[in-house]
Amino acid sequence: MRRLPFIFVLFAAIAVFSAGTNYYDPRTANYHCIVCGKGPLTGHIWMSSHGPICDECAQIKDRCSICGIPVKDGDGHIKTPDGRFICKFDKDNVILTPDQAQDLFDKVRDDVVDLYGPEFALKYNDVPVKLFDVDYWSEQQGANGLHKFGFSHTRKTSDGHCSHEVVMLSGRTREEMTATAAHEYTHLWINENRPDDHAIDPDTVEAICELTAYKLMQKKNLPEMEKRIVENPYTHGKIKTLIAVEHDGGTDYILKWVKESKDQTFDEDANLPVLPAAAPAPAIVYKPRPLPVGLTFTGTMEIGSVQAVINGVAFSAGDEKDLKLRDESVKVRCDQINDDSVKISLNGARALTLNKGREQLLK
Repeated sequence: MRRLPFIFVLFAAIAVFSAGTNYYDPRTANYHCIVCGKGPLTGHIWMSSHGPICDECAQIKDRCSICGIPVKDGDGHIKTPDGRFICKFDKDNVILTPDQAQDLFDKVRDDVVDLYGPEFALKYNDVPVKLFDVDYWSEQQGANGLHKFGFSHTRKTSDGHCSHEVVMLSGRTREEMTATAAHEYTHLWINENRPDDHAIDPDTVEAICELTAYKLMQKKNLPEMEKRIVENPYTHGKIKTLIAVEHDGGTDYILKWVKESKDQTFDEDANLPVLPAAAPAPAIVYKPRPLPVGLTFTGTMEIGSVQAVINGVAFSAGDEKDLKLRDESVKVRCDQINDDSVKISLNGARALTLNKGREQLLK
């Protein structure tokens, strides 16, 4: 899981009396405040990544959690349920709904498999994605809250069957969420493929996950995101080691190490022999997964509260969601959750009991 440092990015301050190359003189430029619209501006002008801000608005305490510019009533910003502000410039580039998060994760899953090759595909690739907010982690973690971007969990049965789930912090940019999704996906792959007797150093696990995010940011040509990943102290420097290892030995080297090594971390004395260059991977053709015919309750999971997983979608008691089936879409309301069954209402009327592991046909 990733840690969330509670640091807002502050806008750059440049006054008209500055003497550097970024000098802005209101006598020769027609500046209008991007927050309140006032202008032409005179006196001190503060320059943000989005444009000029008047001295009065620069004193406002409420700030955008993405870029740090001031926000005020009527300027087009939004406020999340947990009290974060997102300015009018950034609100269209943030992930706020579970459907947006699920779509983004599914796209990232395909991107990283394309990046690493078919060996990086999950055996159990139905991964429900949820969003959490800052209040959730404050409540769960107390004084240690406000530090997580995402969390992933795999439930593994004795016969090796895996059920995955991912939760990510809402209200972050698509670029940030893409990096988080790549990181959490890698956790799931490690959970499926690491032998029980291969204990890996926690910082190395996180560095392997960060490496996937780093390489995806490279592919998408997002150098600022690459820099953030490398400079983040979260892995205690292990990400730099992994980048060097991957450069010398390739991604296959690292994936093979997870599966076959018994060493806890990468260093000069604890690695597999250098692998020969990998043969080009065959082209991967992705086909849409066939939709289920009926409804299947696969079990429960607990992230804050007990939830039932129906057709790969998590339901809390009282939740009502639309599910797509092969021949129709149905509205499912979760009425009661038990260990081995769940009681639901279908399309607001028909009552059904779904028994764990058994597909319930609706016709």
